[in-house]
Amino acid sequence: MPRQPFFQTGRILSINLRRDWLKLLIWLVALGGLFASIAAKFNNLYGSKTAIEKITATLNTPAMISLFGRLPHGPYSSADVFAGEMTVLMAIFGVIMNFSLAISLTRGDEDSGVTELVSARYVGPYATMMAAINELMIANGLLALLYAGGLQVAGLNGTNTGGNLVLGISLGLNGLMFGLLAVVCAQLAASSRAATSLAYLLFGIIYLARMLTDVSHPRYTWLSPLGWVEKLQTYRSNNWLPAMLMLITSVVLMVLTIMLRARRDLNAGILATRPGRRHASLFLRGPVSLVGRLERNTILAWIIGLFIFGAMYGSVFNTVADILKSNPITVKLLADPHTAALATTQVLKSFIALLMIIFAVCAIIPGLQIIYRLATDEQRGMLEMLHARPVSRFRLNMVLSIWGIVTSVLALTAAVGGLAVAANMVLDHPLANKLFIHGLLANISPLLIFLGAGALLVGWLPKLRSLVWLYLGATFVMNYFGRLFDLPGWATKLSPFGFIGHVPASSLNWSVFWWQTGIAAVLFVVGLIGYQLRDLNSAN
Repeated sequence: MPRQPFFQTGRILSINLRRDWLKLLIWLVALGGLFASIAAKFNNLYGSKTAIEKITATLNTPAMISLFGRLPHGPYSSADVFAGEMTVLMAIFGVIMNFSLAISLTRGDEDSGVTELVSARYVGPYATMMAAINELMIANGLLALLYAGGLQVAGLNGTNTGGNLVLGISLGLNGLMFGLLAVVCAQLAASSRAATSLAYLLFGIIYLARMLTDVSHPRYTWLSPLGWVEKLQTYRSNNWLPAMLMLITSVVLMVLTIMLRARRDLNAGILATRPGRRHASLFLRGPVSLVGRLERNTILAWIIGLFIFGAMYGSVFNTVADILKSNPITVKLLADPHTAALATTQVLKSFIALLMIIFAVCAIIPGLQIIYRLATDEQRGMLEMLHARPVSRFRLNMVLSIWGIVTSVLALTAAVGGLAVAANMVLDHPLANKLFIHGLLANISPLLIFLGAGALLVGWLPKLRSLVWLYLGATFVMNYFGRLFDLPGWATKLSPFGFIGHVPASSLNWSVFWWQTGIAAVLFVVGLIGYQLRDLNSAN
């Protein structure tokens, strides 16, 4: 082994880039193109004073503040609105990109045996890890250039070169910072799945801290690293302090990563896994209990996490009335207490309908992960042990599909339950439980369609299963931000969520529920048939 700890880092980096160039290109084009295309459209959307006043009124509602953060004090320009809408959103998308890349390059390569093969050559002990970090730097550096260059070319009213640079570079540094956080998690956890769960758990805590401070105490948003991008004062004072904090934090995380790597063995994590029982439990009699045992931590984490997530949103419901009172027009219109209560309830219904999209998208993720385990375990050769026993493909596929459905439905129920409990605790006039129940039921059928689509691709074309993730992300953008981006009505109909309406602000349409559930059932059945007919491993 060479004495230099990072020997051959550059060569490993070049090999990784040749392997990952398409993945990187897709991420860069998708995020950079989304950012620049929206910037180019903003002059038409919010070029007038009236349009700016309307959108800023929307962005100052609790739902928008919790997602985008607080706008600075007016008056506003088109550039201010753009920065207010897009900064936190693109930061979140950057986190997702970096988590995916970082875990795959570090713990994912260890799980697949690639790191062990490379380490057997004459390379430094930390060369593979440093190559992964360098790839993250390159990806985020290119993304920062695309962001800043896209803004420069878009010609958005109110922008300036300094603001474009501070926004683009800060978003790149934010992605790198969270990517290095994921690399730290890869040193702590003993598998890529555990590292991913740990990374998203930490990000969830950071996101909730930003959300709560933004809604209630904006001065404390500095305590959340995700909140730093809100403090840039883009196109105003162009504050570089948040970018410096991100850079310093990234350096600290890099040093921490090297220290942790020096204290663990290859294919092991700092956090030791608990040894299993010497003898299997009586409940481990088949694939049903086996999958439940393997996925129990993930299932519980998502259910508990989404319950807390829903409760956090519910805890800010009482601020809606305060926002209505701050508007002099609504004060005159809502002088009657009964009328004010009805108006507040209607606003809360719309708020709930908007939140349901977030909850449903989040709830789909663990269900898809469980269903996709059939393909990932097949790629790793782990299903051979099961298929060597009298366990049919049909049964195994059915078990994973059922667990995926149950997990997603329970996760969505937990989120809605947390929302209902917390909201009614803080409201002077509690909302009827049927509002939350109708919102839950309306979103179950689109949820099932996404899970069915995942099962279909696992059964027939497992290599293309990532398309469902892309479709899920596009669905969130179209249905959550459709009104803000002034998307045409047909655009939301490209997703199953576009057919259910804004329940509970609108009534629950049972006919839509049943025909969407029927489509989901067909997708699952066709996926089962495909998995029965195709060859294993060769399809991957």
